[in-house]
Amino acid sequence: MDSTHTALNLQHFLADYQRKLTGSENDMPFYLQANPVLVDVGDSCSLDLIESPDDVSIANFQPGADVFRQTGVRPQEDQHVPATFTALTNYKAKSRKCAFGRTQYTHKLNPPPADCQDLQLDACELELTVRIYRPPRAYHRGFKVEIPVFAEEYVCLGSNYLTELRDKISCVCRGKRFVDISNDPDAPLPTIDTNPGYFFINDTFYNDKRNPNNPDYSQTVLKWAARANGVQGESLKVENMEGKRFIDLTVSPGSPLHYLHHGNCEHLFVISQIEVLTPRSKRPERSLYPYPHAFSTFNRRTCYLCGIRSYSFIVDQSRRQLHNPSYLCRSCLLSFHYVDGQKVGQFKAYRIYDHAEAEEEEDEHKGGDN
Repeated sequence: MDSTHTALNLQHFLADYQRKLTGSENDMPFYLQANPVLVDVGDSCSLDLIESPDDVSIANFQPGADVFRQTGVRPQEDQHVPATFTALTNYKAKSRKCAFGRTQYTHKLNPPPADCQDLQLDACELELTVRIYRPPRAYHRGFKVEIPVFAEEYVCLGSNYLTELRDKISCVCRGKRFVDISNDPDAPLPTIDTNPGYFFINDTFYNDKRNPNNPDYSQTVLKWAARANGVQGESLKVENMEGKRFIDLTVSPGSPLHYLHHGNCEHLFVISQIEVLTPRSKRPERSLYPYPHAFSTFNRRTCYLCGIRSYSFIVDQSRRQLHNPSYLCRSCLLSFHYVDGQKVGQFKAYRIYDHAEAEEEEDEHKGGDN
């Protein structure tokens, strides 16, 4: 926990804000008064003011009705969709890429929800922006040396459950269990019977116990904290993630928080913005929350050998590679580490896609080679 960030009880914050809205003008925030100070709060607090040339490129995304999609124009109902565009759309659907721009033709092929109305509120509601960073991939002597890299950003309502956000977070480890398949590169990945994980927010571990068989990851951390220097004496609590809404939390805006799943897959995340929505606020329909607001557009790592195809295997402890671990496509793995289908040397290999995804990857590569 970072003592420089003041903890904020969201229920008390919203109640205090509503009290100011109904109080005298002297109690109101300056931007709600009849003659507010002329300052653009959004621009003065924008994250663009602290951006760095080394930051990854970020694509913004707005869900819902066409009014939120400024990159495209809705076509006429009788607009003809060329067969070439349809074929390209089907081809790109296999690439696992997330393109947010909508063209004249994608309005017909992928129309927005027909019942997507504006958010209707009877009272004030909180809207929180959550920025999630990808797990560090660089290690040296057991220490993580890669700086946090932005991965995605979600907008949540105070009435959203923590489990709703967790189900939206994208990660290569999501829904899979990785094992060493170097003896049989095409062996199926084991099925997952449990999906444990926790959010550590302020001083509380929120465990996902929707499946009663999910292990409690927080107990391992609590045992470590009981004897770790600098952490002893801290009052840490444990609660279930399900049934817990954002409005029930006490948070420190801007302070790094912790999300752990898949054993040791660690993500940092921050609550970067808290906004009060009034019944007059114009927002997407409630069912779309939590919705993605921005995604990192950094390129996926390519194969270390060919440098052409995307990797689908992570090779560890191989003396035939300059880097450990190495990221290889299936073709390079089989040609460089196997002879007549037999493993050469001692190494471990982990496949990051199941068979269905691997087939799509192969189809994509074949299409690109033609």
